[in-house]
Amino acid sequence: MSREFTLPDLGEGITEAQIIKVMVKPGEDVAMDQALMEVETDKAAVEIPSPYAGKATEIHVSEGDTVNVGAVIVTFDEGGNGAAKKSSASTAVAEPPKSSAPPQTRAPASAPDSAPSAAPPTASTTNKRTTVPAAPAVRKLAREKGVDLDGIAGTGPGGRVTRDDVLNAASGSAPAPGGSAAPSTASRPRPQVPAQLPGTPGTDKWGPIRREKLSQIRKTIATQMSRSAYTAVHVTHNDDVDVTELDRTRRRLSALTDNNPKLTVMSFVIRATCLAIRKHPIFNASFDEDAGEIIYKDYVNMGIAVDTDRGLIVPVIRNADTMSLREIGFQLRTIADRIRTNQFAVEDLRGGTFTITNVGALGGMVSTPIINYPEVAILGLGRSRWEPVVKDDEITKALLLPVNLSFDHRATDGANAARFCGEIISYLENPAKFLLD
Repeated sequence: MSREFTLPDLGEGITEAQIIKVMVKPGEDVAMDQALMEVETDKAAVEIPSPYAGKATEIHVSEGDTVNVGAVIVTFDEGGNGAAKKSSASTAVAEPPKSSAPPQTRAPASAPDSAPSAAPPTASTTNKRTTVPAAPAVRKLAREKGVDLDGIAGTGPGGRVTRDDVLNAASGSAPAPGGSAAPSTASRPRPQVPAQLPGTPGTDKWGPIRREKLSQIRKTIATQMSRSAYTAVHVTHNDDVDVTELDRTRRRLSALTDNNPKLTVMSFVIRATCLAIRKHPIFNASFDEDAGEIIYKDYVNMGIAVDTDRGLIVPVIRNADTMSLREIGFQLRTIADRIRTNQFAVEDLRGGTFTITNVGALGGMVSTPIINYPEVAILGLGRSRWEPVVKDDEITKALLLPVNLSFDHRATDGANAARFCGEIISYLENPAKFLLD
C-alpha cells in the first residue's frame, strides 16, 4: 500500500512554497528525517524532512514549481523492512536550532564594520555534502549549469560563492579553489565576456530576450512594497548626524569588552531609536484606515533589513527597548549568523513595529526607504564620511552619518518627524546621554 506525503504547514499565514531543490529520486530508499527537498516560502528557505522510512515511488513536484500547502509532493511505498514509520516531521518542518548563547564570531551584514558569516554545508550537484558557502539560488544555478561548487573559490564575503562565480565557472574563467587565477602573461587587456543572462531564451519584436520566473521571496517583496507604496502616504525627512565622538566611544567600549560583542554604529542607532520612541510613540504604531484608528504598540520589535543573495530579509529583535547596548550587540551578531546560514524560522521575520535599514554599507548617502507596512516609519542610514565643519568659529573635521526617516503622513506630520529624528540625533551626538536612560 502506498502513502502520500503532502507539503506540511510551514507557518501561520503561509499557503504556498516554491520548490528550490528536490533531493531524492523516484525509486530511491529514503531514511526517516532525511531531507526530501528544499523549499522557499515568503522569506525563509527550509528543508522538508521525510516523515517515513521507505521507498519514494513517485515525486510529484519539480524544481521551480510553486506548491500549495496540503498538495501531495511525494508518494511512499509502505512495503519493506519497517517502512512507513512516521516521525514528528510529518506535520511540521524542523525548526532551526535555538542557541542559548549568542554566536561569538559574527556581526550583522547590515551594520557598519560588520563581517558576514559563512553558510553551513549544502548539497552539491552530487549526493555528497559540500562545505562551500552559497545561497540556495546560487546552488540552484550551479546545478543548472552543471558546475561543482567544490571546485570554485568564492569571491563573496567570507569566501561565499556568488552568482557571478558560478557563471564564470560555467564559462571556464573562474579562479581555482584555494588561490587566485593565474596572472596573464600578456600586457594587452583581456576582452570583455558578455554576462550570461538568467532565464529562458525567447524573442520580442526587437531581438532576443530571456524570461526568468520570479522567486517566491521576490514575489513577496513586490507585493509588500506595492501595498506599502499605494497605501501609506510616504514622506522622507533627511538629516546628518555628527558621530565623531560616538565612533571614539564605540571603539573604546569594543576594546574594553574584547569585541564580545563588537559594538557597531547600528547597535547605538537601535538603542537611540528605542529611547526616542518612548517620547514619540506614534512612530511605533500602525494605522488602521478602515477602523479609523491608530494602534500604539507597548512593545518595540525592531526590524533590521539585511541584504542577502536571496533578497531583502528583515529579521526582528523582539523587545529591543528593554535591552542594553551590549545585549543589542549580541542580538545583531545572532541575526547575522542565523540569516547568513538560513538557520531561522518564518516567525523570526514577523511582528516588527519599526524598521532600520543601512544602505550606507553598500554606498550612497540619501535614500527614500519604503515603509515596512503596516508600520508607520522606517529609518535609513547612509554612508558615513569625513567632512569639514565649523565648530566654535573654527573649521574642523567631523564624521557625518546621513539619516533618512520615511513616515506615513496619514499617521503623523513632518514636524513630529523632525522632533523624532532630533531625539535620535541627540543620543548619537552625545553618547554620554545613553547613561541617563
